Amino acid sequence: MNYGQRSYGLLKGEGIDNFWKVLVEGRNCTVEIPPERFNTKDWYDPDDSKPGKIRTTRAALIDGFNEFDNRLFGINDMEAERMDPQQKLLLECTFRALENAGIPMENISGSDTGVFIGR
Repeated sequence: MNYGQRSYGLLKGEGIDNFWKVLVEGRNCTVEIPPERFNTKDWYDPDDSKPGKIRTTRAALIDGFNEFDNRLFGINDMEAERMDPQQKLLLECTFRALENAGIPMENISGSDTGVFIGR
């Protein structure tokens, strides 16, 4: 059994030790949403009763969320472009968990291996 994660930008480092430190310190890892991610100026309104508007300009963002190495997983460019970002993240976290456990990907291919996600 092992663990894999992608850290939010303010964690300043990967790994369970950094993640645990943030939890213990009770840190808020949200940042102002940068305009290249989402135009909050057009959508935000402090009056949360207005329909069609968002209630916050902050988010817990993952650094490098668009840096998926599809070739590592044998996924062609066209398929990778159409993949949900959460699927990409899940593949990366699974790979990292196996890597942290010292299990090479070659040993997993064709084996009876399960990956379980959730709380």
